[in-house]
Amino acid sequence: MNPLSLYIHIPFCHARCGYCDFVTFTGKDDQRGAYVDALCKEMELYAASHPEISTIFMGGGTPSVLEPGHIQTLFKVLQSQWTIGPGAEITLEANPESITDEKLNAWRDAGINRLSIGLQAYDDTLLKAMGRLHTVREFEAAYRAARRAGFSNLNIDLIYGIPGQTLAGWKETLTASVALQPEHVSLYALTVEEHTPFGADGVEPDADLQAEMYAWARGYLFEQGYPQYEISNFSRPGRECRHNLIYWRGQDYVGLGVGAVGCVGGVRWENQKNMFPYFKDLEAGRLPRKAEEVLDARTREFERLMLGLRLREGYSWDPDISADRLAAQGCLEEIRPGTWRIPDPLVALTHQILLPFLPI
Repeated sequence: MNPLSLYIHIPFCHARCGYCDFVTFTGKDDQRGAYVDALCKEMELYAASHPEISTIFMGGGTPSVLEPGHIQTLFKVLQSQWTIGPGAEITLEANPESITDEKLNAWRDAGINRLSIGLQAYDDTLLKAMGRLHTVREFEAAYRAARRAGFSNLNIDLIYGIPGQTLAGWKETLTASVALQPEHVSLYALTVEEHTPFGADGVEPDADLQAEMYAWARGYLFEQGYPQYEISNFSRPGRECRHNLIYWRGQDYVGLGVGAVGCVGGVRWENQKNMFPYFKDLEAGRLPRKAEEVLDARTREFERLMLGLRLREGYSWDPDISADRLAAQGCLEEIRPGTWRIPDPLVALTHQILLPFLPI
């Protein structure tokens, strides 16, 4: 049996950011213990397979709000249900205001070896406008604490196109972040969904300014030793996020927790998005799946194409007529026999280029 990747969703947050469109909850601190117990039950329902795990990613939400005892409980059960492969990449997403020395030591002792820290902007005014609870100084203190605790694989998350953010301000954010020498940097263009706080306020990012910010960032990060390997992700060579590469390469992964998605053997599922039905299913000994679908061969190939062309390593496939037309227009390039990718100058237009492949 091939190794699997494991995603664990932790939905708790101290506050909801203005742009957040994820399955998250505020004001439910008293349910964290019950949620961890439910996650453990969900893990146990997979006990029969006992596959080896190659990567683990704890996302959210804000996984770092969990207490050290919660992490210890999760990993004790996790290690009893799965074989964690040698050299497995184990990532935890963390916000600066919830990082403490005690937690860092507990994470390291549990086997977590990669942290993804949400900075978003090197500007206190912008952080406040987004609803972030930390300051730049608190981020810097948390980052230094992570290094002292022995974490040698750190990612910094950044957002560009925030209302009030200028190109000069974006350059300051990126140069200050790179000066800390993280192993990985993720850059996300601000997108605004209708049902988010920003959506309710009518926030509209400046697409032209975002394009300018993105173009500058790609060049700057390359010069600083962070080549791009995916549309939004840059890393030191060999420090790419192995877990996310599983998604982009169309490989199997198990999703645990409220709202989590998994896909194994061509079967994709989505878990219950609310706590009550999630708890109820697990109490009854059922996997807490809200929806499940069997992907046909055409759908799987299409999704692999859409995800694979996000990667700078390219995607191996036999182009159809529409792809040949795009190649003739300079929108696709063959970097090796049978391996295609979006040309460097057009990376920012990846989504528009892939539109002809969308199913009708």
